[in-house]
Amino acid sequence: MRTRKMLVMTVLFILGTLMLAACGGGAATVSDIPAYPDATALQPGEDPIADTLIKNMEQDASLRANMGVGGSIEQMAYRLPAGTTWDQVNGFYEKELNGAGWKSGIGGPGGNLASDIMSSVNSSNDLFQMASWNKGKQILTIIRNTNPTDEADVYLIMSLNTN
Repeated sequence: MRTRKMLVMTVLFILGTLMLAACGGGAATVSDIPAYPDATALQPGEDPIADTLIKNMEQDASLRANMGVGGSIEQMAYRLPAGTTWDQVNGFYEKELNGAGWKSGIGGPGGNLASDIMSSVNSSNDLFQMASWNKGKQILTIIRNTNPTDEADVYLIMSLNTN
């Protein structure tokens, strides 16, 4: 569990750091992004993944303040229904987000290349998949993460970066 928690924390921190300069504002908040059907929100103080996301947001705010840059990262985690596949999650968000004006990928130079690489990686890894969408000065990244010791234990993590 500690290894998985560290992996999630590291990946999300790296994503946030890399996107500081790459993202472009919008008015959406992470609570505006629809939850996957029948997903259960993880609550801080009750789940270590939710606690990690709170720490990620605090670290991001501190880093941005120290660097003198604006923006924010909001993160939210859900437990997905058992058996939820990446294709189901990605299809749901493609429909919901594209319908709300979001564009697939991180945008900017190299955005399509990054999306193509992630698509290739996603197809070869059942434990960890990721996709991003952009709208204005925001980038939304969703991650489907499966517990390697219990494949019925599947999570969805949303990370919304605003500059």
